[in-house]
Amino acid sequence: MTTSHSTWNAIRSAPARALVFCIELYRTYVSPTRMPTCRFVPTCSEYAVEALRKRGFVVGTALTVVRLLKCAPWHPGGWDPVPERSHRSSHVGT
Repeated sequence: MTTSHSTWNAIRSAPARALVFCIELYRTYVSPTRMPTCRFVPTCSEYAVEALRKRGFVVGTALTVVRLLKCAPWHPGGWDPVPERSHRSSHVGT
């Protein structure tokens, strides 16, 4: 049963891995030809890769879109890490 479980995980993570591959191509071939302009740490491409690896395709893509929308003149930039997953408490009431 572990083989089918690992196969399912590989299939489920394929879209995120494909998007990470595209971002890595951009970071390798396009980004070095441009002047550094990102006002954020980590950079938007680093953020996207980390979000996709940590949070998966759907949530990682949503976080990346929100981050890219912040790349506007009215946003100051600065430190903006990928948010950690919220851990729901198993305590109902104590």
